[in-house]
Amino acid sequence: MNKLQTIVLLVGVVAIAHAEVIPFENCKESVKCTVHEVRVDPCPEVAQNKPCVMLRGSNATIAFDYTPEFDAQVATAKAFWTAAIDLPFAGLDNEACKYTPCPVVAGQKQSYSYDLPILKSYPTRRYKVKWQLLNEANEMCCFLIDMEIKKGRKH
Repeated sequence: MNKLQTIVLLVGVVAIAHAEVIPFENCKESVKCTVHEVRVDPCPEVAQNKPCVMLRGSNATIAFDYTPEFDAQVATAKAFWTAAIDLPFAGLDNEACKYTPCPVVAGQKQSYSYDLPILKSYPTRRYKVKWQLLNEANEMCCFLIDMEIKKGRKH
């Protein structure tokens, strides 16, 4: 394990320790992956079976454990607001190897952890968000979560 992978792993462990396990749906697309658990920090709303509330101008950590049925030398992350069509989530760093160990190995359980900035430009409303982790052949892990974006607190 190289130094970057060690740092990613340690950051992920710290984020996982404070995150809430949330419900998720598997994507309907052809998926070659098992997503075991999805965690979001902060998300105290999960205790009331409500979507995670994200405040504009803040950050949220999204982490998940997965076992791919594919290999990847380079992994790519994508996130979308889902509605009638999928709209790309602005501001997402697509270089997944910064947030999960690479190469991704088929049959090996791994974790991904990402600190997501909730931009002030995001409209306030409830969303279904689709998160994908893909290899070079577009084989993927994919899940959907509910979230609600609200205005941040004034300081």
